[in-house]
Amino acid sequence: MINLFNGNPEYKAFLKSFPEYKETGALDKLRKTDFSRLDKDGHTYLDYTGGNLYAKRLVDEHRDLLVNGVFGNPHSSNPTSLLSTQLVDAARSNVLKYFNALDDYFCIFTPNASGALKIVGECYPFDKKSMFLLSLDNHNSVNGIREFAKKKGADFQYIPIDKETLYIDELELNKNLESCPDKTNKLFAFPAQSNVSGIKHSLKHIEHAKGDLQRSEFKLFTRCR
Repeated sequence: MINLFNGNPEYKAFLKSFPEYKETGALDKLRKTDFSRLDKDGHTYLDYTGGNLYAKRLVDEHRDLLVNGVFGNPHSSNPTSLLSTQLVDAARSNVLKYFNALDDYFCIFTPNASGALKIVGECYPFDKKSMFLLSLDNHNSVNGIREFAKKKGADFQYIPIDKETLYIDELELNKNLESCPDKTNKLFAFPAQSNVSGIKHSLKHIEHAKGDLQRSEFKLFTRCR
């Protein structure tokens, strides 16, 4: 690995061939300050979509918060509990701001994505007049919602994936989004990025489904990996 913080000739030759590399110098400084354990232990870490690494600075700040603070159960009304409640409310607010969802959504903390999807399966009003539509490359946690639908008598349908491109077959998607006019509760799920292939599916499917929502009451959600 080339050290960005010295003037060795190899680095100068590299910059001459790839001058744009120097524009990302801030990332090298960040790696040195917050992710130095990667170089220390000789790691090459690639799974930033599925399990992002935590920064040393965030761990240090959170440790200082816990060591110097006194936090009670947020469901109570004493001073330490109120402090916990303020931090929880601030975390929820920041999540909603990040997703530009302040007016239309609630933020619910769950153990993980699978726990969140389990809530969807348990709470969605599936019945004999319901349809669950999902793409073939959904994560197993999404596929599990199918079992909740089946238990309540709902139908489900998989949208195939184009074998050449690995993207959702749009013709089949369109046909299924516009189908089942007799169904009253419809749920559509697809991954923003496929766990199976790594393909990033177009988010235009959301707007498409929302258009069909006006006509056929389709709800939808996506899951990134």
